[in-house]
Amino acid sequence: MELTALEGRILGIVKEKTRSEGGVIQSVLWGVLGVDNREGTKAVLSLVRKGLIKREPIVFKGRRTYKLLYSPRTINKVEIIVSLNPVMNIPCFYCKELQRCGSGGYFNPYKCILLSRYIRGLS
Repeated sequence: MELTALEGRILGIVKEKTRSEGGVIQSVLWGVLGVDNREGTKAVLSLVRKGLIKREPIVFKGRRTYKLLYSPRTINKVEIIVSLNPVMNIPCFYCKELQRCGSGGYFNPYKCILLSRYIRGLS
């Protein structure tokens, strides 16, 4: 995930202020960075979408603004194990007539004795 120069500066300040002061007021941040509200808000919203910071609405000096907090989303590693062993026992996988088998044909899964035995054995 790439950050613009402004996003990197904002993230650095928000990280530091979250650790030392519990966050930073968004309108105060614009003064520290020397950027206008529009440019700064665009960068902050990008960081919020990326899951690196969060915004909490507050009232500061009688005006509505946001407190910015560093809170990266952590993605837990998920391990998926797929075993094909049970599937490999289905008679269709080793049937020599598989290419000719089909609904309405001579070789038909609806009339297949091997498949019927397999299904009855599972239930």
